[in-house]
Amino acid sequence: MQRKGTYRHLSQSSLLYGEVDTYIQSQCNSRNFDNTSALNLFDVMLSSNSPPLISSFNTLLSRLKRLRDYPCVLWIYRTALGADILSPDVYTHGIIIDSFCRSGFLDLGLGVLGDLIRRGWSPNVVVLNSLIDGLCKHSRIKDAMELFERMSELGIAPDSVTYSVLICCCRKIDEIQSELAVLGCLMKAGCSPNMTILNTLIYGFLKSKKILDAIHILGRMSDMGCSADLITYNTIISYCFQNNYFDMGFGIFTKLLKYGITPSIITLNSLIHGLCQADKLEEATYLFSIFPQTGFGPDVITYGTLINGCCKSKNDNTVKLGFGVFGEMLKNGHCPDPVVYNALIKGLCCINRVDEASVLVEKMHDKFGCSPNVVTYTTLIKGLCGVKRVDEASVLVEKMCDKLGCFPDVVTYTTLINGLCCVGDTQAALKLFRDMGSNKKIHWCEPNRVTFTIIIYSLCKSGELNEALKVLEEMDATINSR
Repeated sequence: MQRKGTYRHLSQSSLLYGEVDTYIQSQCNSRNFDNTSALNLFDVMLSSNSPPLISSFNTLLSRLKRLRDYPCVLWIYRTALGADILSPDVYTHGIIIDSFCRSGFLDLGLGVLGDLIRRGWSPNVVVLNSLIDGLCKHSRIKDAMELFERMSELGIAPDSVTYSVLICCCRKIDEIQSELAVLGCLMKAGCSPNMTILNTLIYGFLKSKKILDAIHILGRMSDMGCSADLITYNTIISYCFQNNYFDMGFGIFTKLLKYGITPSIITLNSLIHGLCQADKLEEATYLFSIFPQTGFGPDVITYGTLINGCCKSKNDNTVKLGFGVFGEMLKNGHCPDPVVYNALIKGLCCINRVDEASVLVEKMHDKFGCSPNVVTYTTLIKGLCGVKRVDEASVLVEKMCDKLGCFPDVVTYTTLINGLCCVGDTQAALKLFRDMGSNKKIHWCEPNRVTFTIIIYSLCKSGELNEALKVLEEMDATINSR
């Protein structure tokens, strides 16, 4: 790195002894401070008649680190050492260690820590937290835990940041038992966990599908000196409704209101999702209607969730309701995404209005500027097969490859194979099944377990037992080899 010039209006004698440090402090606090300012200030420090105070170097390096220009921090540090105008203290070492860690040079950071200890200085908890955080972010979990265990030898007590970093790290590698072990160390040391730690722990339990443990932590939060926040409730409510724990999810929502916490749009969207999943469409629609009273306006996720809930049944009235919500969505200036259109197309296909579904697919791009995707076409293909229009479905699959630029996937082919089997054309289904893994004229993809099962069932139904057994053997060999 090269210096980019000096403040030419400053001569070596223009600043008296002590004024250099005052000047550096004031410039570092300036709103206009940037990388160029830092380099120019360093030129002033180099040309000063007497070495600036270590506090001035620390201020400059710290301010520059906040700009995330870690290479510049390290360059100034090395240059100052080479010019013999810097005698680093513990705080300087902490800045350099953190810069090395954030730059990915963890071993160099550990080397600086070793140098600090050899000088007879004790690193503080901030320095060690930087190293532990860097090691965790670069998946050196074992090294991070060893450094954590050595903190007591160095006479340093871990703080809430230390525990939070380690628990977050354990969560990322799905080590819920390690998270609990770190929490145990925290409690044993007489520290109180903060909300970040407890929310991370709850997320870890949910990711491990331990909903009861997550709710147990929620119930014990007050004993630990914490009050659950909106993030806590949203995390648990969302998990409950996504995994069909509807009563539990509604119970947590009731608890949220009881403690006077105002729900967010995320909370309300989760609630609508849960009601739709529980087939409580009337309640979901009512909640949607009173959104203005909650102080929130429905967003794309709200509309999409409710539309999907309306269109997943085979009821004309609920599908019509879904289109009503769609109309309101457009009226309020929201742009539907493919997920919304796919839900509407699915709804039309469920009530056998396949021609209208086909028209909507064409309008997606031409009128609404939203390109159909593989899910869109697969949904329409399933609808065509459902009304025994398998020939049209086959043509659409070929068209996807040749003209639409949206290649079919294994679900698309499996859907068509199932359609062929349903109309009794097992041989055509078997040919397409064989082509999936070998014919380069179609988009290549291997059949999955569902594809095999459909073919085997159809062959058995048509009395072709030998062929069915052959396909069964193929399935065992293919699926087990993956």
